[in-house]
Amino acid sequence: MTIEELEAAIFAKTLQAEELWKTFAREAQMYSTPLFALAKAPQGEPLKLAGSGTLLAKGNNHYILTAGHVWHEVLKDADFVGVTLRETYDHTCLLETSSIVAYEPEHPAKWGEWGPDVILLQIPAVRVGEIKAFKVFYEMEAGLEAMVACDRNETYLLAGTPEVLGSYTENHASVQLLAMWVGAPQPYTREAWDYFDVEAALHPPSEANTFGGVSGGGLWRVQIYAEPGTGQIASRMTLEGLAFYELGTKNGKGVIRCHGVQSIRKALDLLPHS
Repeated sequence: MTIEELEAAIFAKTLQAEELWKTFAREAQMYSTPLFALAKAPQGEPLKLAGSGTLLAKGNNHYILTAGHVWHEVLKDADFVGVTLRETYDHTCLLETSSIVAYEPEHPAKWGEWGPDVILLQIPAVRVGEIKAFKVFYEMEAGLEAMVACDRNETYLLAGTPEVLGSYTENHASVQLLAMWVGAPQPYTREAWDYFDVEAALHPPSEANTFGGVSGGGLWRVQIYAEPGTGQIASRMTLEGLAFYELGTKNGKGVIRCHGVQSIRKALDLLPHS
């Protein structure tokens, strides 16, 4: 299959092409999770959507990669951090906040558009198996090694949990872990940190003026290609960044600022035995 035939197949306005795009997105969703803050209370466990995160593995340890402000402004003072394992069921892994170890670079006194706004939350080893039964932990080096060198189409996907697409009561939330196909990232560097700005839109279309809840979600580079020999359309993806700030959101559309791979690696370098 030539690159022209590949692009004709994936960009066709057909049910088959739509299913292909859903399949491409599913891998990023398997690495991703909404993050909830839960508090102990006599009337139940009030919860709040804090943001989004990506499940990472490094060596024998396992982490949630998210934006620093998600931890400091919401999760840190909760009794439990909730990791959603299956969207269609009330199936959440509750981590005692006191059992979570946080690793982060020095952050600003006030959160803003340049951060740094990145943190790794270590998951207690005894809870990792429970999460692995439903989710997958991404490994940075393995992800890079899996990228293909053949003719391909490349695009970008931002995984996150927009608060406006959910429904909430005091003790229950029904949310959507959304895979948003975004425009080509605009790269920046500032001091020792790297950034991407991406144009994103909520789906279905919304009148919301915020992407709140997407903070901490992963930005993925997705390669779409034809398998040599069979011609079967397949994909590979690598983590390129994480969302932490929004610019000019209106009617469900706007620009989301993400930290890039260099910034993620600076956080990874803070881990023990890194």
